[in-house]
Amino acid sequence: MSNTQTRILVVLSALVCLFLAGASVMAQNPGTAGDPLVSKSYIDHFLRFRSIVLPANAEIKPESGAMIVVRSGQLRLEAPKGKSVIDLTAGREIDGGKDLPLNHLLIIPDSGEYLLKARNMVLMLASCLAEDKQP
Repeated sequence: MSNTQTRILVVLSALVCLFLAGASVMAQNPGTAGDPLVSKSYIDHFLRFRSIVLPANAEIKPESGAMIVVRSGQLRLEAPKGKSVIDLTAGREIDGGKDLPLNHLLIIPDSGEYLLKARNMVLMLASCLAEDKQP
């Protein structure tokens, strides 16, 4: 192989590599499922926890997808038969009629008729609770 042919082969190989690298970068659109990066604003929007104090005997109706951490007090879950919330910390489901455990991350999985009742004063962290559904 001559020196000129070797140079042409190297240049063509480099162009093919550049083309393939460019195609893979262009194939991922920001903000889509193919984009592996998560921005801080996305995390802030979906994981925005706020402190909520519920006085004794107060009730709150969480939305589907709400995340709750009970910090103190006793908060009872009232749910229709066959419905439960997900306890991510323990890796189990909690049925209605039971007190929610302290310091566990709980998720409301669907839009069932869930009701959280404070048996005494409760301090909780919550996200995705509708403004109009808070006491």
